[in-house]
Amino acid sequence: MKMVKEFIELPYLLDVIEVDKKRIHNSDMMIKNIMIRHLSGLQEQANRTIYDLKQTLKKRNIKIIEQNKLDDRLEITYSCRGYQHSMTLLWSKVKVDVLLLLGDYMKLDITDT
Repeated sequence: MKMVKEFIELPYLLDVIEVDKKRIHNSDMMIKNIMIRHLSGLQEQANRTIYDLKQTLKKRNIKIIEQNKLDDRLEITYSCRGYQHSMTLLWSKVKVDVLLLLGDYMKLDITDT
């Protein structure tokens, strides 16, 4: 279940990083090139994790069947070894999870902020 959740949330992390890269690019910060390169490295790391998770899910015969984006939540249906399961994630929880993932990738403890 943890792998399914992370596999679902990682693309949102990529979206957050991409939006921030565009904001930084359009700013007049002196270190914007360094920050953009760092964020691109984080994107590459997240893409590798997605690839690894996809391979692991495949080996364990876990398949994402459906994702429904609703106003307040994300609904996921997946199968694990022939049994169908569902998961519902509130967008507020996805947002927190994405920020925690970003903190992990950046090797920062953001739990005290």
